[in-house]
Amino acid sequence: MRARACIKCKEYMVIHANNPLNQNKIDFFERKHHLHTLITVNLDEIKDQYTIIKNNGSNGPTEENHNS
Repeated sequence: MRARACIKCKEYMVIHANNPLNQNKIDFFERKHHLHTLITVNLDEIKDQYTIIKNNGSNGPTEENHNS
């Protein structure tokens, strides 16, 4: 599984390529971090070090910390 991540903020969103709602949330994520370095990576590479921005179908993204 792939994710779009911000190196500066250490946040990421999972990419669901065939989901138009997810694409809108990815666009929002990219606009929010437009002056930061964004990367597309495999989820396994970052999930333990970065914070997920969940795509839960609500009006806005929510955060969940995976740094247990």
